[in-house]
Amino acid sequence: MSTPMITSISPSAGPLGGGTQVSIAGSGLSSATEPGDVLFGEEPAAAIVSVTDTLLTVTSPPAAAPGTVAISLVTPNGAVIWENAFDYQLSVTGISPASGPVTGGTTVTITGSGLLSVYGVQFGATTTSTMVVSNDTLLTVTTPPAAAPGSTDVTLTGLTGNALYIDLGGFSYVAAPATSPTPAPGGTTPTAGGTTPAPTPGGTTPAPGGTTPPPGGTTPPPGGTTPPPGGTTPAPGGTTPPPGGTTPAPGGTTPAPGGTSTSPQGGATTAPAGGTSAAGTTPQPGNYLPGGAMIVPGGQTGLGGSAGTGAGFGVGTLMAGGGGSAPPSNLQYYVDPALTAQLVQSLISIVQTATSPDAIEAQNMILRRMALEGDVVGSRIPPPRNVSEIGGYVNLLSSLNETTMREQALAGILGVAGPAQPLGWITNDQPLSMVAVTNDRPAVAAQPSFPLSVLVRSDFVAGVQNALKLLHSYGATLPLTSPSVIVLPPGGTGATIANPILFYLGRTLTIAPSAALTNPAADPVALLTPASSGGDYSLASHVLNPAEYPVEPADLLALQCTPTTCSVIQLSQVSYVPIAPIFAAAGFYSPAPLPVPGNSAQTSWTVLANTTGLVTGVTMLGDELSLLYRQDQIAASAFAAMLEWTWNGNTFAP
Repeated sequence: MSTPMITSISPSAGPLGGGTQVSIAGSGLSSATEPGDVLFGEEPAAAIVSVTDTLLTVTSPPAAAPGTVAISLVTPNGAVIWENAFDYQLSVTGISPASGPVTGGTTVTITGSGLLSVYGVQFGATTTSTMVVSNDTLLTVTTPPAAAPGSTDVTLTGLTGNALYIDLGGFSYVAAPATSPTPAPGGTTPTAGGTTPAPTPGGTTPAPGGTTPPPGGTTPPPGGTTPPPGGTTPAPGGTTPPPGGTTPAPGGTTPAPGGTSTSPQGGATTAPAGGTSAAGTTPQPGNYLPGGAMIVPGGQTGLGGSAGTGAGFGVGTLMAGGGGSAPPSNLQYYVDPALTAQLVQSLISIVQTATSPDAIEAQNMILRRMALEGDVVGSRIPPPRNVSEIGGYVNLLSSLNETTMREQALAGILGVAGPAQPLGWITNDQPLSMVAVTNDRPAVAAQPSFPLSVLVRSDFVAGVQNALKLLHSYGATLPLTSPSVIVLPPGGTGATIANPILFYLGRTLTIAPSAALTNPAADPVALLTPASSGGDYSLASHVLNPAEYPVEPADLLALQCTPTTCSVIQLSQVSYVPIAPIFAAAGFYSPAPLPVPGNSAQTSWTVLANTTGLVTGVTMLGDELSLLYRQDQIAASAFAAMLEWTWNGNTFAP
């Protein structure tokens, strides 16, 4: 059976929840018989649907987050990878209701898949302040107010504000229906402007039918002595509040429906926007969250009686409506999603495991807020008690090279304006990162020793992947190896540096030692020299199926090693592809001449180094380390005293 090859993949996108049937066309595909033989990124396929030598159909597995992944075939006959092959997309199947008033407050349900990755919903350019993600297939939001009627886009955003899904014109704002004045108690009608006739002298309330008791504070007839529903108490002077639960303002005036009240001077006073409750109201059980956020869908406050269609949420405050009439609300209240366990856990994960430049910057922003503003979580560092402790903190920031934070701390101590930071990303301390790239794992005896992925510095990834693709086009592979994470060697007494400095700078690739020297006739990699000349040895990749690839065979001498010794064997008419010219295009070179091992334990021949951009006598080690590591990591490492070492053409030296 031949090495698998891929010529096309369809479809190239599907939902986050998986379940898409993906057809892979090519040759040699019948060797993929198990779901683990087909990888979407690093996840095995959910199932093998059908397989022939030229067409393989599989079911896509679920993904943790939206984005594009590679599809790899790893079979006993060889491995092949198709980069950026499948795009996991967030899926939305419904937005209901599709319309609501311009005043906002409509509870909208969004269904689909992958919704756990949603951290915000925008209606047009406005992000809703209430969002509850119930599960991966359901979330609810409350629409914000709009400036005017019309359709608007609905955008679902991720943790960093990136758009995950956009439904163009997905929600329509409609004009709010006009409201009519509510008759005042006793059948009287509010005068123009919405005010209610003030009580007569003595503080009495007009009796039913509109008659007014004579001066002297007589008691209204039955029907006027008991406070209306809502739990309010007549204000001093004997006046009775109208239905709605509000208390007359000082002087005996009664707020009219719609939120206006008559001032002692006779003028109309408009209630504050959003409508706060008048003094004297008593909240009903279940209508508020003590000490927390009170979010009422639809703008109903649940205070009993008059409630509006205006602003329907507040923090720690019970609010009357902004106009109109509605029954009391006992709808469910929701907690600010910023306090949900899902988002809190995501923030903790960023702080603990950040590796990409954007995630590192988010980590820095959170840590700055914790250190300087204290409004994220309570500070775990005690406040300084004297000038000596203040100096200790300032010196610590200096040693960590946190210049801006030090300036801000000093400004706070002195009570003066500190340095203004731009909005958004404050800095980008680590412009580079180490990226996991899918590794070659040909079907040879040493295959279990080849890791599934290897780390490559982010600015070198494209060049390395292009070199590997060119090597694959000749039917050859190059198994590499690397640790799962690169950590700077710790400093302190007796500190040592176990690897070359270029390794810690992400400037090396390491060929898997087990890929060569065991059986040169079958190994993926060999150390060869032409049989005719017997010159210096060079690295070459074995063409696994020479009958399928136009690589000219040749007679070669190869090294074969044991743990104690190495010997030279002759290979007749074998097909190998030189590694050096292919990876030189990506900036990676072997030492010249290649160090010849004396046994299989000597591995200096495995290292390819990239010195692109290093200027002799100019480039300093500290600057190179700052591309990948935070200043506190560098300060705690064995490199702390070597930061001013410069590149001498071979290594960094004092």
